Amino acid sequence: MNILLINPPKYEKKLYTLRDEICFQNVKYVPFPLRLAQIGSVLKHVSDVQVIDGNALELGWEELEEQMPECDAVRFQSAAGLIAHDMKVADIAKKKFGKNVKTILIETVLAPIYPERMLEDFMSLDIIVRGQPEIVIPDIIKNTGLELKNVKGIAFKDADGKIVATGFADIMKSLDELPFMAYDLFPMNKYSIGYLDLPFHEKLVPGIRIRTTRDCPYACPFCIIGSSKWRGYDRKWKAMSPERVLKELEYVVDRYKICGFFFWDETFTLDQSRAHKICDEIIDKNLNLQWRCLTRIDCINQRLLEKMARAGCKLIEYGIESGDSSGRKDMQKNFSNQEAIDVIKQTKDAGIKANCDLIIGMPWDDKSTLNRTFELAKELDADNIHLAMAFPYPKTQLYDIAEKESLLNVEDIYNLIVEERVRVGAHAVMRTRSLSSDELEKIWKRIRKGVNRYYLFKNVIKRPSVIKTILKKRGFSAILKGLRMLVKNT
Repeated sequence: MNILLINPPKYEKKLYTLRDEICFQNVKYVPFPLRLAQIGSVLKHVSDVQVIDGNALELGWEELEEQMPECDAVRFQSAAGLIAHDMKVADIAKKKFGKNVKTILIETVLAPIYPERMLEDFMSLDIIVRGQPEIVIPDIIKNTGLELKNVKGIAFKDADGKIVATGFADIMKSLDELPFMAYDLFPMNKYSIGYLDLPFHEKLVPGIRIRTTRDCPYACPFCIIGSSKWRGYDRKWKAMSPERVLKELEYVVDRYKICGFFFWDETFTLDQSRAHKICDEIIDKNLNLQWRCLTRIDCINQRLLEKMARAGCKLIEYGIESGDSSGRKDMQKNFSNQEAIDVIKQTKDAGIKANCDLIIGMPWDDKSTLNRTFELAKELDADNIHLAMAFPYPKTQLYDIAEKESLLNVEDIYNLIVEERVRVGAHAVMRTRSLSSDELEKIWKRIRKGVNRYYLFKNVIKRPSVIKTILKKRGFSAILKGLRMLVKNT
C-alpha cells in the first residue's frame, strides 16, 4: 500500500504553523512535524511511504495538489483552531484520487472526543485516530479494505456511510522500541528552532523538535493529558533511556549536521537522574548542541541547571500558572512563590534563558488572585512571560467545572475549536465565579501591558549594554520597535 503523509500548508503567509497537541501557533521558526516523522518510521516497515511538508516547503493548496503522488491513503495532521483549514487536504485527496483513497486524520483535542460530529461535518474524511498514532495507524493500514471494525482506537465511515467507533487502543509500553524518526522522508535543510537571545527577540538556528518522553503523571485541570483515554494518554510517564536518546541525537548531528533541538517533552527533567545522564553524554561526546525544553519548578535544581547549561541548554519553559498559592495548588503546582523566584534566578545564573507561563481566568480567579499573578510575574525576573487565557478543552477537569457551574459563555465548544484559534489569544470563552468574561479580558490586557512595560524598562531601557547589543545585532529599528511598544502600553 502507498501511504502519503501530509503536513498541511501554513495558516499565515508571513509565519510558519506549529501544529501541536493543544492548538496551533504562528511561529518564526520552521517546526519539524515530529508526529508525522515518528509515524513514517513505523509505517516504513509495512508500506511505501512518501511525505509532503506543505508548511516547511511553503506550498499553497494548488501546489500541494500538484505535488501529491498517486496513493492509497492520505494521513494528515491538524490542531485545534486549524481543523476547518486543514480539512482541505482530504477534499483535495478525494478530488484527485477518487473516493477509494482513504483519508486519515490525527488531531488530539477535538477529533477523539467528537468523532461522529467531525465525520458528519467533513464528508471527505474517512478515519479519525483516537489513541497513539504509532499504535493505531499501522493497524489501520493492515486492515484497510478488510475489517476496520477490528482496529482499536478509531472512528470511521463504513461502506454504507454509517459511523463506527471502536474501543480503546493499546498504550505504548516502551519508547526505546521506537525506530528513529523517518528523517530521510523530510526536507531536513528547512527546519529550525528558536530561543531567546535578546529581550523580545528569538534567535533561529537549524534544528528539530524531538520527543523523548510520553504522558505526564500530574493532573493539571486545564491539560488534555490524562483527560481521556481516547487521546492516547494514561498518566503513566514513559521515557526513552538516556542511551536511546543519545543514539538518535548523534544520528541527527552526524547525518544532517543539525545541532539544534527542542525537546518536546511535557517535563524533560521529571526524572532528574535521567536528565543528568543525558547531559553527561552530550558533554562527553562533545556534540556542541543548542537546545531548549519544558519542565517544572519542582523538578529541577541548581546542580542540574548548571549541567544542562554545559550541555547546551539555552532556554527552559516553566509552567508557573498563578501568583496565588491556593490556585496554583489547584493546578497541581505545589511550590511557593519564593521557590519559583529562586529557580528562575538559578536558571539565569546558569546562563539559561527562562520563559514563564501564567494563566488568567481559572474558575477561582478574582481580582485579588490576578493581582498576585501580576506581582509574581514581575518578581520572577524571567526573560519572557507568556500570559495565556484559560481555555476549557473538552473532557478536561476545567471543562467539567465550567460546564457544571455554568461558567461557559459559548453554546458549542466544538464549533469554536473547529473554526478559531484558541488559548493563545486573549478572548475569554468562560467567566470565573466572580468575574465576567469582559472583566477578564480587560484584566488580561492590563496585566499584559504592565508586564511588558516593566520588563522593557528593566531589561532594555535601564541597561545601556543591552541596548548596545541590540543595536549591533539588530539595528536601530529594533530599538524603535521597543519604544513604540512602550508608548503603546503606557
